[in-house]
Amino acid sequence: MDYRIVKKEAFAVLGVSREFRYENANRDVALFWQEHFASGKGQVVGGMFGINVDPQMGNEKFEYLIADVYNPAVDIPEGFVVRTIPSFTWAIFPCRGALPDSMKDVNTKIFSEWLPALQEYEFAGGYCIEMYDDPRKYSKGTDDENYYTEMWIPVKKK
Repeated sequence: MDYRIVKKEAFAVLGVSREFRYENANRDVALFWQEHFASGKGQVVGGMFGINVDPQMGNEKFEYLIADVYNPAVDIPEGFVVRTIPSFTWAIFPCRGALPDSMKDVNTKIFSEWLPALQEYEFAGGYCIEMYDDPRKYSKGTDDENYYTEMWIPVKKK
């Protein structure tokens, strides 16, 4: 699989947050994105990131954020939250193609093939980040065959 290992310092995001159950996550998170844009909140947070937060890992529920990088010079609008993503070493996997299939395919390979075969690293846990490129840069938006996204998985040396 194509990936790179990158150390990133902690960074803050501004977003909308909701708790989800893992058993219904695929359907419910997609609906959350639809609701976000239908409500007009996409004018405040465009959705550069989709962030799964589960520090204890193994829970039935997790927090999910639709977020952008936080600018501390801007007031936090009502209904939005600021979260700090801790410093991690991330395995970053590029994804190309129409959503959601391109991300689902890479995500499946990460957890079924890549992580089990790791020699030098292991899953550090707590966070998984989807990074979305600006869909306006593509003729078909997120349905474009060249649309670019990334999956960020926190890892640590064994």
